[in-house]
Amino acid sequence: MRSNARKIVAALVLILLCQYSCKKAIQTAQEDFVVNLITSNLWTVTLYSENGTNQTALFAGYDFKFNKDLTVYGQLAGQPDAAGTWRGDASAMTITSAFPNGPTPLQKLTGIWNITRTTLSSVKSTRTENGVTYLLDLQKK
Repeated sequence: MRSNARKIVAALVLILLCQYSCKKAIQTAQEDFVVNLITSNLWTVTLYSENGTNQTALFAGYDFKFNKDLTVYGQLAGQPDAAGTWRGDASAMTITSAFPNGPTPLQKLTGIWNITRTTLSSVKSTRTENGVTYLLDLQKK
């Protein structure tokens, strides 16, 4: 009887471990898909707004290249690439970006952005800081 109980407990533990392992593998595959989608394309700003004031024109001509090493480059023809960093958090649905030494418009992208909608070719996000609400939409080029 005792041997059967041990076998049942061992089987339950094995099942739980397999479920966790399978969920982790699926989550990793999903994250890899998203990272590959982000890093294999150039992106443009299609909306940038501060407290309802549309300032998208500040980003006219900029392309953004996200890399797997968590760097991002703002590229504007005739200008040196502006280096920044990015980090996605799938569970929190956020992207953190920083352009500490970038030109003025790119510094406006620094912060933690809450993703409100995403497709295979676009990302809509928002952040609120010091009472100011920012909207940012990116489109795959």
